[in-house]
Amino acid sequence: MLALTLALGTPALAAGTPAGTIIRNQATLEYRSVGGTPEVVLSPPVETVVNPICSASVLPNGTVSAPGQSLTLDPGASGLLRYTLFNAGNTTNTYGLSAVNEAGSEFAPQLAVYQDLNGNGRVDAGEGPLSSVAVRADQTVNLLVQVATTSASRGTAFPNLIASCGGATGGAGRDGDNVSQVILTTPPVLALQKTFTPDTVRPGAETTVNLTLTNTGGDSQPAVLTDLLNTPELRDFVFVSGSARIGGSAAAGAALEYTADGGTWNTAQPGTVAGIRVRTASVPAGGTLQLTFTLRAPRVAATTRRNVATLVSGAQTIEATAPVTIRPVAEIALGPQGNPRALPGGEMSPDDRQVRDSVVGGQEVCFTHTVQNLGDLPDTITTGVARLSEGASVRLRDAAGTPLNGEFVVTLDPQQTADFQACYTYPSPEQTTFEAVLVSRSSQGAAENRTVDQITTVYPNTIGLTKTSDRGQNALVGPGDELTYTLSFTNTLPVPLIDVVVRDPLGVLYPPGTPAPVIQPTAISRPGAAGQTVSQPGSKVASTATGSVTTTGRPLSSQATSIGALEFVRADQGGVLENGEVVWRLGTVQPGQTVTLRLTVRVPETATDGTVIHNIYTLTSRELPTPLVSPPATNTVFNPSNFELSKTSNPTTVVFGEAITYIFTVTNKSTVVPLKNVEIQDTLPAGLNYVPGSSGYRAGLSGEFVPIQPVVRDRTYVWTIPEVAPGASAQVSFRAIVTPDAGTQLRNNAIGRAIASERETNSRPSQVINRVEPLSFGVNNADVVGYVFLDRNRNGVYDYLFDLPCPKARVILANGRIALTDNEGRYHFRNVREQTWGLRLDPNSVALPALQVPQDSGRPGSRQVYVRGLTSVDFPLAPDGGDIAVIRDTTLRITGGPEGAQKTMQVQKQVFTTADAGVYRVQLILGNGQPLPGFTLTDPLPAGAQLVDGENVLNFDPLPSGERAVTYRFRWQGDSKAAVTDPTASWRY
Repeated sequence: MLALTLALGTPALAAGTPAGTIIRNQATLEYRSVGGTPEVVLSPPVETVVNPICSASVLPNGTVSAPGQSLTLDPGASGLLRYTLFNAGNTTNTYGLSAVNEAGSEFAPQLAVYQDLNGNGRVDAGEGPLSSVAVRADQTVNLLVQVATTSASRGTAFPNLIASCGGATGGAGRDGDNVSQVILTTPPVLALQKTFTPDTVRPGAETTVNLTLTNTGGDSQPAVLTDLLNTPELRDFVFVSGSARIGGSAAAGAALEYTADGGTWNTAQPGTVAGIRVRTASVPAGGTLQLTFTLRAPRVAATTRRNVATLVSGAQTIEATAPVTIRPVAEIALGPQGNPRALPGGEMSPDDRQVRDSVVGGQEVCFTHTVQNLGDLPDTITTGVARLSEGASVRLRDAAGTPLNGEFVVTLDPQQTADFQACYTYPSPEQTTFEAVLVSRSSQGAAENRTVDQITTVYPNTIGLTKTSDRGQNALVGPGDELTYTLSFTNTLPVPLIDVVVRDPLGVLYPPGTPAPVIQPTAISRPGAAGQTVSQPGSKVASTATGSVTTTGRPLSSQATSIGALEFVRADQGGVLENGEVVWRLGTVQPGQTVTLRLTVRVPETATDGTVIHNIYTLTSRELPTPLVSPPATNTVFNPSNFELSKTSNPTTVVFGEAITYIFTVTNKSTVVPLKNVEIQDTLPAGLNYVPGSSGYRAGLSGEFVPIQPVVRDRTYVWTIPEVAPGASAQVSFRAIVTPDAGTQLRNNAIGRAIASERETNSRPSQVINRVEPLSFGVNNADVVGYVFLDRNRNGVYDYLFDLPCPKARVILANGRIALTDNEGRYHFRNVREQTWGLRLDPNSVALPALQVPQDSGRPGSRQVYVRGLTSVDFPLAPDGGDIAVIRDTTLRITGGPEGAQKTMQVQKQVFTTADAGVYRVQLILGNGQPLPGFTLTDPLPAGAQLVDGENVLNFDPLPSGERAVTYRFRWQGDSKAAVTDPTASWRY
């Protein structure tokens, strides 16, 4: 068997075989001999060398009639045509590149060839332009042909990319059938318009920005419409959130974007908008695109700002400019509180006037006003008083009531308001009217604005406050004692007091040795001669209208610091404890009405001796905003148990004629207050006779008694000790002789009086009892009795049921004993020694003089009688010289007026006979709680009577509140029973 094998050195790859490749060929013959032995025979080798081949392949292919690719551009725009070049040869070849416009092109765009090295489809740096390119065998490269048009270009062009090897004009070395098509569109005609609506605004007002893009040509390329707001002209304008809107036929495909920094754009609106824009893929032929948004103008002075909007579409950039003018307005308003513009009437209308019907002279009356900046810029507004009624004074205060030093000056932002008070004082005691005009002025040049405060009537302050303590003024009180204060005032004004509030600060305590502040009561005045102010009797005129109190009625401690207050116990008529003071809210107090309040307090147990209690109260109302201050009720604390008086006697059992030694011990237990001018008073009972010169005094409880002389008033003996220091004691002693008048027992009482903290205080009475041993002999005793009476028939004898007994008349015995008559006019002296005695009727204890009788020895009211057993002595009194006969007493009561506001008045009529026969006297007492306008009273005379004096017809307009008496006389000869007529009264409502 023969086998022939052809061995090739390398494979044969036809055109793809690299140039220079050697192809070696050798044949091998293999066979087996007859004997079966394999044999191999080799032929001589044959070599072939491959020559280089240059071949170009450019895609896509195309002709003028069938272009390989198409590019549509706007005139003036540029574009790229994409090609690939493949080296179909067997070696690296350098291809010449050229781009030409084929015949049939309607315009000739500029062409340039670039190699797209990174395959991104764009021309990058370092990629051309190229005129040739080296390509390895079997390698493909990407090429770009840039087509540039002019704005004047129109129609279609056919660019062709030609690649060739070494200038080959045909065959495999040249590829020139790569025609593309470039079509120019109809160019868009874009116009941008911008306006502000309105184009003139006030600071802080809003204006709408309107941007309108129109296309009167062909479809546009992608367009971006931008309006930046962070430019120097607009940076202080504020974008109104959510105000941006897109409109027009091209709005459907448009997107709204915002920027906060002018560089980064987002569809979400940021907090601060620095710019706004609209993006769209195209504005079609005949289409429109609109952007509107709102800006708020800054608060600046007058200025004109310009804003530029920009449109970028393809190669086009269009700008649109529009101006906006800011023109601020300056305007201010001044009016009543909460209504500075005085709406609805406006400036100086009734709505710009505040009226108070009535106030009290000397009271500070405050009107609250509001001032407002109605302008566009911050404004400093100055408000003062332009006109003020003569005699009045004014002080401006801020909204909190703090006094201002001069005018009210405030800087307000636009539309901002501020409140202040204008407070007036009008001290005239005469009824008059009052008016003030306030004016506000602007630092921005706005027109002045005015408002009016008016008071229709100013009444003199005639209201008097009284305050008393049940312990008395300046009296001493002890720790734990209760004090009941009586607070009283009468509305003496002709108008009601509205919203009356009485405050009692519960008495301020001041430490021992420190004087309490002098708080003067408010001056009370009433019309006097020639219109002068007359102080109420007993009142002190304060240096100011408010004395020494604050606006809340609390006393000022101008001389000392208080150490506490009294403890509240109870109050009548709804008084309650609020923040350390007792408050009565009394509502309305009518003219003529008297209000009496009672307050009970307790002196703190911790109060030390010498502590001063100073208590006032204040009264306020709508008519009396400045508190009226009552005179103070003052007491001083002193524990009475600290003033101790003890009395001892020796011996305790005596007989007639024996002497008793009495010792008084005064002890001052107080640790701070000395007892001064200590008086020990002892009235010796019957049966004791003082031993002259027996009195002695010693300081302390040891040492010798030194002589001291008492002051003697009848049987009362008074010893005076200059001072007993705190914690010290002193003693006084005397002797007395027991007489047969002593009976079986002697009770001797003594009491001490002293000055503590400039106030009088008493000790508890001290008593000693001495037993008297009876004797076998004594002295006869008698009784003196009698009547004191009005002796109507002047007969000197008490006629029972005819004469009038005189109770509580004082009859004095010659030894100083005093007896008071009972309700039957009787008196009685017991145990009177049988002898001649003198008696005297105290003329100050009876209303009428004693009747002169023979027993008085020419001295009416005196008697000298010998007393023995039961002796009777009467004292007749002389009756009045004439009688008054009242023939009728009539009371007329009238109520009238609308329901819920009725008024009541009363007329009490009395008719009297007189000493002049046929002449009658009439007395009318008129009483009404409220003023009655148009009042008329007619009291008709009997038929035929003649008026002697006075008036029986009265007219008042109005009849003031209160009570008044009217009298007149008439002459009439008729029956006295017919002398009385009934009065009639009427008034207007």
